[in-house]
Amino acid sequence: MWFLALTSFVLSGFLLGLSVFPGVLEQIPSPADWVLGGGLALVAAGLAVRHLFESARPRRRAIVVLLCAVLTPILLLANVPRRAIFGQYRGEFERLLEQAPPPGSRAVVGLNADLRIYWVDQWGTDARGGTYFRTMAGSGPSRASFGFVHRPNPDGSPFGDQDYKLHRLTGDWYSFAVAE
Repeated sequence: MWFLALTSFVLSGFLLGLSVFPGVLEQIPSPADWVLGGGLALVAAGLAVRHLFESARPRRRAIVVLLCAVLTPILLLANVPRRAIFGQYRGEFERLLEQAPPPGSRAVVGLNADLRIYWVDQWGTDARGGTYFRTMAGSGPSRASFGFVHRPNPDGSPFGDQDYKLHRLTGDWYSFAVAE
């Protein structure tokens, strides 16, 4: 049971750490991967519950597995790690807003800004004044852009409109994903 507890803890930490970066988990290729991961989490949780009720020995390991199986999906769905880390770097993004490209142009321009853990390679401003900071570009046949946006346009971005998704972080800040 100790190996299952350790594996659950490490995998949960790894997933939560990756979720800080827009686009990393969003690029997992298929729902089948999520189903497989969810199935493994359910098996681990089932084993942990069985261990809790059958064993008179220490139950801490089983509780670790259960906490990882329950809390990790909740934290990922609520976008908690990304919100927390973005809050620490928000000021750096806000300082860049003063130099944003003029509104109205849907064109993107290179930026190459190093904001410690985030690298902004391109940015653009939409007609409404929403400023988009791309921190990751997907690869493969379906290219996509991911990043952060201040006061986004709900209808599309300078990076495109296809499969456009926004996730609220704090105040007027969101993370975005869009297929190019």
